[in-house]
Amino acid sequence: MEAIEVRYGVSCRMPDGVRLAADIYTPPGEGPYPVLLMRQPYGRDIASTVVYAQPSWYCRRGFIVVIQDVRGRGDSEGVFNAFHNEAGDGRQTVEWAAQLEKANGCVGMYGFSYQASTQLLAASTRPPALKAIAPHMTAFDLYSGWFYRGGILQQQGTLGWGNQMLREDARRQEAWDLYERLEASFASPGSLLGQFPIREVSPLTDPGNAPYVREWLHHDQPDAYWEAFNMLHRTAELAEIPSFHLTGWYDFYTRGSMDGYRAMVSRVPARQKLVAGPWTHIPWGTRVAGRDLGEAARYPVDELLADWMRHWCRGDRPASAFPGPPVSYFSMGDLAWHEAGTWPPEGVVGRTFFLGSRGNANSIFGDGRLREEEPGEGTIADRFVYDPEVPVPGPGVQAGSYAWGPVDLYPGQQGNNLLVYRTEPFPGRRFFAGQPRCRLHVHSSAGHTAFVVRLSVRRGSRSEFLSLGAAQLYPENLTEDGSAELMIPLDDTAFSVGQGEALLLDVCSSAYPLLARHPNTSQPINAVPGPEAFARATQVVLHDAGHLSALYLEEVVDAA
Repeated sequence: MEAIEVRYGVSCRMPDGVRLAADIYTPPGEGPYPVLLMRQPYGRDIASTVVYAQPSWYCRRGFIVVIQDVRGRGDSEGVFNAFHNEAGDGRQTVEWAAQLEKANGCVGMYGFSYQASTQLLAASTRPPALKAIAPHMTAFDLYSGWFYRGGILQQQGTLGWGNQMLREDARRQEAWDLYERLEASFASPGSLLGQFPIREVSPLTDPGNAPYVREWLHHDQPDAYWEAFNMLHRTAELAEIPSFHLTGWYDFYTRGSMDGYRAMVSRVPARQKLVAGPWTHIPWGTRVAGRDLGEAARYPVDELLADWMRHWCRGDRPASAFPGPPVSYFSMGDLAWHEAGTWPPEGVVGRTFFLGSRGNANSIFGDGRLREEEPGEGTIADRFVYDPEVPVPGPGVQAGSYAWGPVDLYPGQQGNNLLVYRTEPFPGRRFFAGQPRCRLHVHSSAGHTAFVVRLSVRRGSRSEFLSLGAAQLYPENLTEDGSAELMIPLDDTAFSVGQGEALLLDVCSSAYPLLARHPNTSQPINAVPGPEAFARATQVVLHDAGHLSALYLEEVVDAA
């Protein structure tokens, strides 16, 4: 086989004179070939091969592959400022790549996480040569889909990733004192989580650091800062570019990916493809948070990506839709892939499971119930105390890690600081797919507080975690009777419940350190000076005939 050609450190000059470095993999032969472009901040030699095939793999399948260090990273000149330069730099790079020797003038972009954001921001400028994108595991709206959930900081992920990026900045600047502090906090993430106020966490906000982490922490509302990056509001610019979306049910950015997919498919459904697997952010394999899902959990992402780009980047852009099913998704429970023409799948029927109890739904040993019939006269409101100093941990924490995946929630369901509602064991298999929602009628002894809901399936002795949602309560939410209605969206998921298994819905007020702790006061969460500013709150969940609290699911009634 004739060898491919690899050129390292090739410069692409931006309009302001900054030069960005790229490695270019070129197939043998005359071509012309489409260009597959990745722009990323972690070192172009890595090329996201933690989840994708090596660039040479794609090159041997007929693509010129370009892996570029974004501004201020690797061998590229300039200063890195997360997200800020990726629209302009991306557009310029796309047009440059389209003119490479042997190129056919068509560019497709690929990559996950930040590398997916570089695609969306570049695509928003409508570069003529950009014919397809593959924004995998990212957020179209950075505020609601990446950094904040229900207005609450995703503390663990934001601080950890910010630390990682700032550490590289300090190394590049040879600011060794700052680098050593960032290296120490990166090696010990718990040192960041216990600091107050969050918006001044050291060393991330220390003098000498780039401003972007400080900006994320100070802009705790969806203001103009975030709107500059909000691709959900710019789908008109993106819609004509075919998009291959990929997410994992246990990715931190699931809702960001799915919100983007829904927005795009509502405009041009024939140019969208969705793959939703059982994965966390990294890797996309068969073992997730210690759970072995079997070989069925694998998916030929590289092959599908190559086919997608080959279809749309031929040079004579086809009018036909990409062949095959528009949606492929993995179901927890039966551990199998399914195909559909839409998301949620065709044939779904909305199901309502009403919350009810005799006033003692506290813990998995309580009397909380989920029923498809409205609660009767005997239902009594449930109460629990939320103490920010003793928060309900996020999924996986009590297992000794910050795992996000199909972990067992049972160890954390035994305390009285949360409510657990469960169905009776199902007499036969049922199959659900879509975005769960939870309506809670609540009131609280605190004017400002938060509520968190978690969905799981009781399989044997395990409570297998599926999805989570969060919302804040404000005084303006209250009605005349002092209660408030919260509609809480959970992350999309797909799962089956087998004979003898049951659905469980937990209601609490925290998921620490996944989410920052609400102080139960009006003070912004990121500005709380310390634990001395925390207040306890008595939380009440109502589920009588006048306050129908419920879990809403979408059931696939004709599932094979």
